Amino acid sequence: MGKASRDKRDIYYRKAKEEGWRARSAFKLLQIDEEFNIFEGVKRVVDLCAAPGSWSQVRVMLS
Repeated sequence: MGKASRDKRDIYYRKAKEEGWRARSAFKLLQIDEEFNIFEGVKRVVDLCAAPGSWSQVRVMLS
C-alpha cells in the first residue's frame, strides 16, 4: 500500500487515528452504546481474536 491508498481512506479512519482510537469501529460502538446502553453494568469485555481491539478500548474509555 502506497501513500495514494492511505489518502483514499474514509473520514472515520482518519478521525480515529487523530483521536487515538485503534479502529474506526470505535465510533460505531460508541453510537450503539449511546442508543442501547450495551455496556451498562458490564464489568469485563473479552475481545477474542480481535485486531486492533476497539471493543476493549471503548469499554475502558467508558468505565
